[in-house]
Amino acid sequence: MKKTNLTKTAIVVGFGNVGQLVSKYLMKKSFQVYVYDDNTKAFTSKENRKITSHQLFHKINPQKPILPVIKPEFAIVSPGITPSHSFLKTLARHHIPMLDEIEFTAQYISQPIIAITGTNGKSTATVLLAKFLSTAGYRVFYGGNLAPGKPFISGLFQKPKDYYVIEISSFQLQRCYKFHPYIAIITNITADHLDRHQSLADYQKTKLRIAQNQTPNDFCILNYDDKVSMSIKDQIPSQHIYFSVKHQTNGAYLKNEQVIYYDNEKIIELSDIKLFGKHYLDSILSSISAAKLLSVDNASITKVLQQFKGLPHRLEVVRHLRGVTYINNSMCTNPTAASATLRSFSNPVILITGGKEKNLPLDEYLKTIIQKAKYVVLFGENTNKLATQLNRLHYHNYQTALNLKDAVKIAQKQAQKNDTILFSPGFASFDAYQNFQERGNAFIKIVSQLK
Repeated sequence: MKKTNLTKTAIVVGFGNVGQLVSKYLMKKSFQVYVYDDNTKAFTSKENRKITSHQLFHKINPQKPILPVIKPEFAIVSPGITPSHSFLKTLARHHIPMLDEIEFTAQYISQPIIAITGTNGKSTATVLLAKFLSTAGYRVFYGGNLAPGKPFISGLFQKPKDYYVIEISSFQLQRCYKFHPYIAIITNITADHLDRHQSLADYQKTKLRIAQNQTPNDFCILNYDDKVSMSIKDQIPSQHIYFSVKHQTNGAYLKNEQVIYYDNEKIIELSDIKLFGKHYLDSILSSISAAKLLSVDNASITKVLQQFKGLPHRLEVVRHLRGVTYINNSMCTNPTAASATLRSFSNPVILITGGKEKNLPLDEYLKTIIQKAKYVVLFGENTNKLATQLNRLHYHNYQTALNLKDAVKIAQKQAQKNDTILFSPGFASFDAYQNFQERGNAFIKIVSQLK
C-alpha cells in the first residue's frame, strides 16, 4: 500500500491505551506530538512518564489555544469521543482532518487486512478467524476493537505478520475515510448506538465504510439472511461472498439445520461445534467464509470449532449451584443481541437485564422476554422504562433491583433446580460500570460468593 506523506506534527485526542501507543509510534517516527485529554490524571501515572517526558511530547493546555500556532496535518481521535466535544469542534473550525487509529495504522501495514464489523457477533468472528489462520500455520495479528484485545497500532511494534484480523466498531469507522481491507466482513446490521449516530440510516451508512474503498480484487462477506446488509450490497464495489443459515450460498451456509458447508464442500456437523447457541452462527459462518478464501484447510477449521468455547463475558458459564446454572453474558449491550440470546435457551430462564438506555427499539426484545423468560429481574438506569413497557404488555413476572448484587439475590430466590440464571443486560454498562468487562467481572464475583 502506498504510504501517505505526513507532516511532522500531529495531535492525539484521548490519552488512554490507544492514545499512548499512537503517541509512542508518532514520536518513534520523529513527529512532534500534541496530546489532549479531559482527564489530566491520564498524564501523571508512572506508566506514562516515559511518554510524557519525551522531548517530542507536548501536553495541550485547553486554556491556551494552540491553533493556528501549530499546523498539524491531522489529529488521531479516540473513538469514544463524540463529534460534539468542544475540542473536536475547535479542530473542525481549523479544518484539521480527524482520523481514527485504524485509519492511521493501516497506512503502515502492507500485508492483507481482514476487517470485521457488525452489530452482533463481530468479536467472536474475529477470534475464530484468527484461530483458524494460526492453526493452519500462519502468523496472525488480531485485535482492534476486540475486548479484551490489542489495539491495531500495537501491531506496528511487532514483527510483520501474514495476516491482520481486526474488529472495527461504528465509532471507529466514523473517522475512517481511505481504509481498505482485503476482506471485509459484515456479520449483520441492526439498530444500535442511536445515542451516538443521528439515525438508523446514519448507523448503516457508517458500517458500510468498511467496504467502500475496496476494489474488484477484494472481497466483502455479507449475511444473506440480513435484510439491511442485502439492501446495501450494490454499494460495495468488491466481490461478494454470502453466508446463510437458511439458504445455499457461494460462501458458508447451514444445510438442513445440521451441517455447515462452504460452497458445495462439507465442513463440519453442527453437533461437533463447542460454542453454545445458534446465535453464534453468524460469527461461525462468516469466519469460515473468510478462512476458505484464504485457503485454510478444513482440518484446521474443524479443530478450532471442536475446541473453542467462546470469549469471556459471552455466554460464559460461571457456576452450577444446587442445580441452577449461572451464565455471564455481560457483552450483550443491545436488545437485538439480548433477544437472540434468550431465544437460544430451551430450559427455564430467570433473566437479569437492564443498563444504560441507548434509545433503541424494544418491541422484539419485549416479545421474546414474554415468550421465553420464566422470571425477569430489572436493574440499571432504564429499570423504570422496562418495567413500564412490561406492564403495558401485561407481563408481571418481574421484580426491580437496587443494584447488580440485589438482582442476583432476587434471581437466586426465584430459581429452581434445572433453571438458568442468565445475566444478559441488553444495554450499555456506562450507567454503573466503566465497560462490559467490569460489569461481567462484578457478576462473576457476586455469584462466586453465593451460598
